[in-house]
Amino acid sequence: MANFDMFGDSIKTELKTECDSKGLRKIIMTKIAGNAVTNAGMTIYATDCENNEEKELEPIFITDLAYLKNSDMKFEWKSFDTLVIRYNKELRIFKQETESKTVNPKIIFEYIAE
Repeated sequence: MANFDMFGDSIKTELKTECDSKGLRKIIMTKIAGNAVTNAGMTIYATDCENNEEKELEPIFITDLAYLKNSDMKFEWKSFDTLVIRYNKELRIFKQETESKTVNPKIIFEYIAE
């Protein structure tokens, strides 16, 4: 029991990173592991493709679920300015943006619950 850490730091894993067709904007999908008191969560971020780590990532879609799988959320570029996000309809949604605020040119987000 000495090594048991009930409230330990969550492990953040990058699941998918993809730039748009012109190499201007980047979408990053991450998964954060849960612990004894929090559910696992997934977040989609937007940033510039050439982000130099100094610019803060813009959170676009933040969710969680008790038994979260990597396949519960996915994204794909529909066109130069539109990103389609497909997600498990059982996800609990905390944030869901319709367009980017800090990335130029702006990205429009379409959501499909499955």
